[in-house]
Amino acid sequence: MAAKNTAKTAPAATDELKQCECARYDAMFPDELTEENLESGDYQVFETGCTATTKRLFAPGHDAKLKSALIKWGALGLDIRRTDEAGMAVSAEAVKHASRYKFAGMVEAGIKRAEERRVAKAAKAAAKKVAKAEPANPIVTAKVGRWTREGTVTDGVFTYTDAKGATKTATKFALI
Repeated sequence: MAAKNTAKTAPAATDELKQCECARYDAMFPDELTEENLESGDYQVFETGCTATTKRLFAPGHDAKLKSALIKWGALGLDIRRTDEAGMAVSAEAVKHASRYKFAGMVEAGIKRAEERRVAKAAKAAAKKVAKAEPANPIVTAKVGRWTREGTVTDGVFTYTDAKGATKTATKFALI
């Protein structure tokens, strides 16, 4: 039985160099794409920064470069464009652009994780804001002896004002 050759063949030496696939992508904030900004050139363009040429689709490691850029741009909600060989630019979401490659599922999962982190961070910030708005020692009601008083608890000590207006403390009390 003859052994089957499963080794990948290198591209032929006669193949011509072409632009790396990741260099074809760029992204912009959609709200910056106003007619006024387009005329003045006052908008930000994000690129992969790739200047490589290759005989293959991607230069070595540049598939990962594109994947991470699509995740980052997709998480930011940027308008992502791919420019083909003829100079025609097509805009789409990151997941749609990634669907052309094997790493499409990773891009979708990465964007989802980034969104979950953003939501969790926003919730944490909101909780922190609420905690700052609340007083450090809220007013509580406690029973001291046979009397019920309102005051604050700090480090296991209940501080309250008695019927005569004097400030007192108690270490033996029961919160109600």
